[in-house]
Amino acid sequence: MICLRCGFCCNHLDVMIINPRSIRPDGTIDPGDQNSMIGKPNGRKCPHLAYLGEVAVCTIHDLSCYRGTPCDRFDQFGPEDTVCVLGGYFKSSEPAKL
Repeated sequence: MICLRCGFCCNHLDVMIINPRSIRPDGTIDPGDQNSMIGKPNGRKCPHLAYLGEVAVCTIHDLSCYRGTPCDRFDQFGPEDTVCVLGGYFKSSEPAKL
């Protein structure tokens, strides 16, 4: 799937993420740290999500601690060269703002 960099998954998915406090300066985490993963509930912005203008970026995407996390392993069904439909789903399911 082609990510649209909208950030909707990072805001709407209920997922386990790397605890920001557990990331070492070298981008790793202590494998013995029992608090290295925390829950990120649906509707709460992921603390690793940042925006460069309108483009959503993950601030830990390139760190080694990101490898193997639920976010790293997340994928959608369908061909790799098709545009993400999940962001559109989340956008359409949000209540209208008056």
